[in-house]
Amino acid sequence: MMMQRRRPFVDPLLVSVAVLVLLAAAALAAVGLGWKGAAATLDVSVQITYIVSGVFGGVALLAFALGLLRVQARRRRAARRRAELDRAVVAAARLLAMARSAT
Repeated sequence: MMMQRRRPFVDPLLVSVAVLVLLAAAALAAVGLGWKGAAATLDVSVQITYIVSGVFGGVALLAFALGLLRVQARRRRAARRRAELDRAVVAAARLLAMARSAT
């Protein structure tokens, strides 16, 4: 029996997790850039611009990415539970069929 080699991005979960981790990293970079821009000036009107666009936008993007990661983790857990339940149902059906054929 030849062992099949897995390609790295065949699993859709891995692709979505990779994209969401990159999105979270970009969000953290936006927060850092917003913070750096606000700290570079004493003019409050300019600081507010950096904070609103960089920090608030970055935090919103980070919350979005982490929320989607949580949804993906829940979906993966639910799929595993369904697969376990399906295996149990198949095993029970086989056992019932064997019991019926024995009598």
